[in-house]
Amino acid sequence: MVLLAAIAVEIVATAALKSVVAEPWLITALPLVLIGLSFALLSVALRVIPMAVAYAVWEGLGIVGIAAAGHLLFGEHLTPERLLALAAIIAGIVLLERGVGHGVEEGKQGRLA
Repeated sequence: MVLLAAIAVEIVATAALKSVVAEPWLITALPLVLIGLSFALLSVALRVIPMAVAYAVWEGLGIVGIAAAGHLLFGEHLTPERLLALAAIIAGIVLLERGVGHGVEEGKQGRLA
């Protein structure tokens, strides 16, 4: 759950970066605070999730979420190629998650905290 919160905060922070361009003082405040919070939450998740998996899930789902936010909030176009790329990211995350608990990482919890 902590990792999912970190991802959600990262998505909001990135959307805030785009939406506050007209208000320069907000660029140094809200998005930076949110990005810091996202990293703090990620560091908590790293206590129970292997680093490679946590970072890949955080970035991968962040990219997918940011693409969705860009489409829904800012009218950015999702071409078939972009959708395929996003699907590949999700497939990679699923494969990483399936591999947790096999091999060297046994004994550590590996789900999305």
